[in-house]
Amino acid sequence: MGQRIQEKVANPDVLRTSPIFVFAGDPIAAGGIHAYGKCDGRYRTRQEFLQLCREIAADGFVDGVLLAPADAEQLALDERWFESIPITPLVRMNAETGIWNPRYGSYRAQPSQPFLTVPINTSWCTAMAGAATRCRVQLGLYSITLNNDVNADERTLNAYLQFAQALGEQTEFYHILEVFLPNYERAGLDGERAGRYVADSIVRTLSYLRRPQRPLFIKTEYTSAEVWRELCGFDESLIVGALGGPRQSARRTLQLARDVIAHGGRAILFGRAVFEEDGPRLICRYLRAVLDGRLEAETAHSQYQAALRGLTVD
Repeated sequence: MGQRIQEKVANPDVLRTSPIFVFAGDPIAAGGIHAYGKCDGRYRTRQEFLQLCREIAADGFVDGVLLAPADAEQLALDERWFESIPITPLVRMNAETGIWNPRYGSYRAQPSQPFLTVPINTSWCTAMAGAATRCRVQLGLYSITLNNDVNADERTLNAYLQFAQALGEQTEFYHILEVFLPNYERAGLDGERAGRYVADSIVRTLSYLRRPQRPLFIKTEYTSAEVWRELCGFDESLIVGALGGPRQSARRTLQLARDVIAHGGRAILFGRAVFEEDGPRLICRYLRAVLDGRLEAETAHSQYQAALRGLTVD
């Protein structure tokens, strides 16, 4: 099984020169038929999206592929796709209500509540790998949304702390913590203030956890250079990464990756910003070049556009 993420986390020098890049291929945990984006003017089928995940993993520009439990079962367990490549498979461990996004749904207009998808008492390793002698998935993602609402946030934090403490008893399974900006409109929590609120919430939450219970790294939204520098510089043991959010443009995606790394981040986890692109596999190639410092964002964008048109690039 691919161990590239774990190897980078364990080697700070490598992580500084080649930050972690995870393809967030788990949109079905939030959406439905529309979740995998469009291809040839229609929504991708699950089979088409799984093939895209196989290809992105095989290309090797990413370090990991995050999948919903059913898709991880298909690729990591049934097909053993990650057995012969260095790319790390990850599974989404929960799908809190703040990410639920069926067409015409209104869940995002309400404070997010916990919703576990993979029970801890029968962890991914034992429950899904069955009689296998080793885990084929060793890394999961857990997400939380805090809304400055004491009742909603108490439910969310209690659920996460119980999860992290239980997972700390496992010897072969680890997690990443994803922390979203508030999903429920609250007075005074907009823009950069929301970023500061989340940054404070992250370090406060981690202070409740002992070392075996803590996430390997954090995934949150990049709001501003100042907020990002504060968070990334607060604790040298904390690896901070950025989520990609909705696709805006290839130029914006590449610039975001550059900004994240320039101001202290060491990881990106991009989903829609990749699979909704005209060239999902190509954008991974140029995101890797930006992360590794081989191309500036503007140059990477020019080369990406040329590659899409079939022109030769250096």
